[in-house]
Amino acid sequence: MIDVPVYNIRKKDNLPGMDLLNPTYFSNADKVLMVETVNGDAPQQKCEAALMYDSNSLYALFICEESLPLAVYRNHDDPVYEENAVELFIDPLGTGRVYYELEVNPLNTRFDALIINDIGTNGVRRGKRFQGFTGWNPASFDSRSFVEDGTWCVVLKIDFADLFIASASAPKPGDEWRGNLFRIDYDGKNQRFDSWSPNFVADYHSTSRFGVWKFC
Repeated sequence: MIDVPVYNIRKKDNLPGMDLLNPTYFSNADKVLMVETVNGDAPQQKCEAALMYDSNSLYALFICEESLPLAVYRNHDDPVYEENAVELFIDPLGTGRVYYELEVNPLNTRFDALIINDIGTNGVRRGKRFQGFTGWNPASFDSRSFVEDGTWCVVLKIDFADLFIASASAPKPGDEWRGNLFRIDYDGKNQRFDSWSPNFVADYHSTSRFGVWKFC
């Protein structure tokens, strides 16, 4: 396997509902810093991310430097990837061929899709039969997006029951998935692309670069 980063997802029980979930609940989660996805360099604006889980759901946190994140899309499954957005790609089977894509913009507009990707033999680029199915609308996908003190913050969750391609309804300690975390930084004219595991190409769907998620 290509050398990719490994992330330990720690379990935390007794989490509140989304209306009360905030970054303090991620205090014991490992924090990672995004890098520019094409070259692995430090991004223009810092973004920190973390994951955790409980018996029912997977949770993600993004904390981005951004005093006024631009966004206009307000409807579910609008192309929020054209502006500021954070993204979570989830590959329970670890094949890079069937996985989930979740996105949130600063207006808390959500985008979700089930992806099929006939990646080439080198796994560098999406395949010719690549498709994203936005008809997959997981009812449990929820998020909060807010800006304060020059920071744009997103917390999101999705139930394992909605990640139905997984081999089990919920991961157990010791299980491994693949995935990646992304941030699109948009200034009104140009976009910059950051990630946890750099792709080294300008394509988030370079699945050979998905990192390893180990459930603890």
